[in-house]
Amino acid sequence: MERISARHNPTDDKAGYLFSLKFDRKCTNSLLFLSEGNTVLGNSFTKETSNSVNYPEQLTKYEGTIGDKCLTSANKIYFEIKFSYEILGWINETELVLEVGVASRKKIDSDYYVGTHGWSFSISNCKTSICLIAEHDETNTYKEVKIIISNTAGTVATGRLGFFVNMNRNEFSVIDKDSSKILFTFTKVVSADQLCLAFGVYNSHLFETKLEIMYSYDFTNVPIINVVA
Repeated sequence: MERISARHNPTDDKAGYLFSLKFDRKCTNSLLFLSEGNTVLGNSFTKETSNSVNYPEQLTKYEGTIGDKCLTSANKIYFEIKFSYEILGWINETELVLEVGVASRKKIDSDYYVGTHGWSFSISNCKTSICLIAEHDETNTYKEVKIIISNTAGTVATGRLGFFVNMNRNEFSVIDKDSSKILFTFTKVVSADQLCLAFGVYNSHLFETKLEIMYSYDFTNVPIINVVA
């Protein structure tokens, strides 16, 4: 077993592991917007996220969507997201900006974010800053793993995060693209139900937010235990 670098270079040997992970249009909450190719999710209408959604299957409580491919017990999936947001007003509570999580498909739409029942990495307000937070309420897990930027109105932030889901080891990790370090790993990511990736964008009155899936790899058949961004 080893770690593998996930730096993107289409000409290297990892190109054979590329696969297409997108947002599931039919499940996307009607308050949100998608790009034409279902790779950009936003909480406001923009030139890039100009497609509103209206399907019978769409989520109603969860303010987001799921990945178009749910997880199997053997999956080892790496994907990278680019996030951007602008703080539009004064923040005085623990307000969510965005979330990337793993949760039971049956439970995803039971709340507006999956940290209450699933395994969640969120960017949200924490005192005087915007932080990356790991949360799984069922095990009383709540950890601020990185300060992103100040929470002053008018602040614009962009960044990239890597995520590795290793269902063979029941782990879910977030990787800092700036330092190429694993910031936090959830263990015992197990459910009797089908597990899916969840993506949320929140509070359009406070944040103009976009999430973009940059690329993804399927390392299911590779003997690795984790990746380095």
